Amino acid sequence: MEISEAELRRLVDIAVEDDPTELLEVARIRPDLVAPFHLRLAEAQVWWPADLYHGMSEETAAELVRRLDDGAGPVGLVHVLAAGGTETAVAAVRRWTAEPPQWAAELPIPLGLVGHAGGWELDPSGRRRALASRYATELVPVAAARAPGAGPVSGGPLDDTCGWCGLRLWRLLEVDRGLLPDLFGGDSGQITVATCIRCGCYTTLFTEAGRFAAENYRPEFLGRDDDGWELPEDGVLGLGEPRPTPFAASAWNTGGSTVGGMPEWIQDAEYPACPRCVRTMPFVGMVTGGDLWGELGEGCHYLFHDPTCGLSAAVYQQS
Repeated sequence: MEISEAELRRLVDIAVEDDPTELLEVARIRPDLVAPFHLRLAEAQVWWPADLYHGMSEETAAELVRRLDDGAGPVGLVHVLAAGGTETAVAAVRRWTAEPPQWAAELPIPLGLVGHAGGWELDPSGRRRALASRYATELVPVAAARAPGAGPVSGGPLDDTCGWCGLRLWRLLEVDRGLLPDLFGGDSGQITVATCIRCGCYTTLFTEAGRFAAENYRPEFLGRDDDGWELPEDGVLGLGEPRPTPFAASAWNTGGSTVGGMPEWIQDAEYPACPRCVRTMPFVGMVTGGDLWGELGEGCHYLFHDPTCGLSAAVYQQS
């Protein structure tokens, strides 16, 4: 991506005024270009979307930590600090978790979850645990896949059905976890993430090897039985090219579906806990509504997998 300094400053000004959309497009591909403006954006309280703050420098993180420690910065700074994911940020969250500052009571979420904005959390020993991968690969229409003979990795009904409505489960992702070595240590083993196209729009849906998991909790409201839900006619995707950064995918657009990388949340960060071991499940990809349903599609399915317990999860968000 090529962009002049004058144009970049113009986009920063627009973001500060009221609309960070164009600057976010730069941040996805060249976070290093936006990093020098992070303090200005934070001071202007441009705290959303947090994806603007990927690529934060340790110097900027140290300044945000200083302001929070001195009580000079709004509590919202902790979210952009966590989104930056620097070592300075991790150390500060570790310290604040052990000795919560007074402002922690103002946070809308527990202090221990703020790292989710940057795809990480602290494990029980206080070490950083990655919840998202540095590796990101496009999911594209199977005819345009980089290895067409390898077949699709997303799309198509599975044999098992939803335990609530009886609709056949839909395969959202089926890949080897060796694609994400920083999350799973390079070990081979299949990741299969499925959902019910109907019920999965209302709640997190857990599956095991493509089958409806016994641990699913039926929400009180699941829509009407006469809604006429049907499976997608297309939505079959294969592996495309590596994305230029882990942040380059888009949850809003056709063509945004991805294996690995960092989730772009339509709403707030929502990493599910495995219902068996209660550990946070790592993010393994997302499938957008546009890629699943075509031009009428909306929203995004976020995909997670726990290799220890063997459970996968799909979380759906839309604006």
